[in-house]
Amino acid sequence: MSRRLPILGVLAAAVVAGLLFAPLFGTSAVLWPMLAVAVVAYLVEESILHRPALARWRVPLTLVGGVVALLAVIPGAALRPVSLWEAVTSGWRRTLESTWPASPVPDLVAFVPALVLLACLIGARVLQRSRLLALLPAVVVAGLSQAYVTVTGFDAVVAGLALIACCVLVLLQWPGDRGSWARLVAALAAMAVAASTLGVALPTSSAVHLPKPSPPDSPTVLSNPLTEIAERLHSPDTVVFTARANGPVDRWPVIALDSFDGVTWTAAPKFQRLGRELPLDSHVTVPVRRQSADIALADWSLPWLPSQSRTLSVVDDKPLLVDPASGALLADQSRPSQYRVNWAEPTVDVDQLASAGVDSDLRSGDDLGEVPTGIDELARTIAGDVRPSFELALVLEKYLRTNYKLATGENLPTGHGYAQLNYFLLHSKRGTSEQFAAAYVVMARLLGLPARLVVGFKQPDTPSPDGTYVIHNRDVLAWPEVAVTGVGWVPLDPTGTATSTTGKGGLAGAAETVRKNLPSTKEIEREHQSEPNLPAPKTPSTHHFPGWAGLLIAGGVLLVVLLLWLVGVPLAKAVRRQRRRRHGTLGAWAEARDLLRDHGLRVTPAATARDLARDSDGAVSQAMTLLAGCLDRALWSGQDSDPDREFAWSAVRKARRGLAEGRLSQRIRTTLSARSLIG
Repeated sequence: MSRRLPILGVLAAAVVAGLLFAPLFGTSAVLWPMLAVAVVAYLVEESILHRPALARWRVPLTLVGGVVALLAVIPGAALRPVSLWEAVTSGWRRTLESTWPASPVPDLVAFVPALVLLACLIGARVLQRSRLLALLPAVVVAGLSQAYVTVTGFDAVVAGLALIACCVLVLLQWPGDRGSWARLVAALAAMAVAASTLGVALPTSSAVHLPKPSPPDSPTVLSNPLTEIAERLHSPDTVVFTARANGPVDRWPVIALDSFDGVTWTAAPKFQRLGRELPLDSHVTVPVRRQSADIALADWSLPWLPSQSRTLSVVDDKPLLVDPASGALLADQSRPSQYRVNWAEPTVDVDQLASAGVDSDLRSGDDLGEVPTGIDELARTIAGDVRPSFELALVLEKYLRTNYKLATGENLPTGHGYAQLNYFLLHSKRGTSEQFAAAYVVMARLLGLPARLVVGFKQPDTPSPDGTYVIHNRDVLAWPEVAVTGVGWVPLDPTGTATSTTGKGGLAGAAETVRKNLPSTKEIEREHQSEPNLPAPKTPSTHHFPGWAGLLIAGGVLLVVLLLWLVGVPLAKAVRRQRRRRHGTLGAWAEARDLLRDHGLRVTPAATARDLARDSDGAVSQAMTLLAGCLDRALWSGQDSDPDREFAWSAVRKARRGLAEGRLSQRIRTTLSARSLIG
């Protein structure tokens, strides 16, 4: 049993390290493949214990058995060895390119049990030479998992204690062996210290270390749906897609545009492979409710797919790309004909929304180029003395609704650069939603409102008899969104045509209620003047620098580690020396070898005491010569008398005094050297 415990400890450490990948895929997705390869590795080691001649076949037996286990356990029975090799070699990269938690598909998750298999194989091989170094492969796997997503809080403490327990299995002998109980007590004390240190020092929120690159096959140049609005309105009866939702829906976004150079609105999405579910935007602090809808595409030419701003997940048999910041969906390879999208809809109180401020942390793309003087002056005139707030956003929206006309018919205006916006705002006052939305976002940003332009489709008022809504080209729409504190992006409607009679729920419904009860601009100005200090937006801090508390904790941990080293190494050597005294002359020989090794002398396994005496000089050479005579009498006579024991240990003390005649710094380094403890 004492020979199996270290093997079990090494294999268990590899499995525990692999479980730290659970935040990426889910526990069940990684647990069963890892257990399968660990069982294979144990069966190989058990066979070697019974038949030592099999040790030369350890590597091929473990690798072949592990591959067979992976092919049998990983979901997807059609996974072939060739595709498994591709999954193992590229899965780690594709996982980085995905949103987390990633989909537990074979071509992503296979690299985790493969790492565990290698850790089991290398650890079992190294175990024959060094028990402590046998745990190094598992530590490497654990470090790689933390480079993806850092496990924190209670989970981190449990993982740390589990790894320490595996270390105990590897380093301790079976109870009943001489000295095992002392090591057991020391190991339990180390576990207690480690648990308290992990509980105090670990952060409370997860931190991603490795950068998440975009997939190499993600498109870099995409069509701009904003330029297609007028063309779609010329063929209004063409069916674009159908949607059937489990709740009221106001409109279907396609893409959010946030950069403007004075000529063109563009987006710079950072695409990721869509994992199982996107996390909810941290800027949304109000309650949310989940909604879902089935979408079937008809005449769809855009690479973008209709979705929602707070997309959580998509159910589809084709791979999709997503921009986590905006929720925009993009077909990865071939466009799906139908899919189900799930999203989060904030539920906000009307009074809370009416008095809300703007969220400056969501501000993006504030560079507007060289703004024409007339547009800037118009924006200042509309705002008056109203400060940046959701009320100011509605004041600007009301002005466009009241003073401008939505263009219809054949001669529809096109373009959204400053030339077209200047003509729209100051002369014609007639345009499509393209000009309305672009003009609104420019003026909103001039007034300090974080705003962006979104292109998509509004949902018709009336569904078909089966409850499905049919979206046509006539429903194409561009609209502005304003970032509101605690709520996120709130859609507005400067054309007055977006909000349907059926979509009164959610943010659009709350905004419509606030819009109907909006006071006049003069009343809002007086209200803001009577409240000189508007509440600042309360948004989560984006700084990741450790404050004074973090620095003090880190310093305390380093101090504890330093003290354990300064005290632990000399104490461990003293305990080892006392144990070796019970072994007489042979113990003195082992102590002398370690003493020379700590002083930097090369001591090979085949070196004798007389060899070391020839390689030394002075008192050390004399001491090793005396020790050689004691060893000869003890080994050749078969008896280790008490005088010879004392004589051998006196030779060790003489060698120590001879080695200690150097400089003080050299003696300190030798005392604190752990070379002989781990060698």
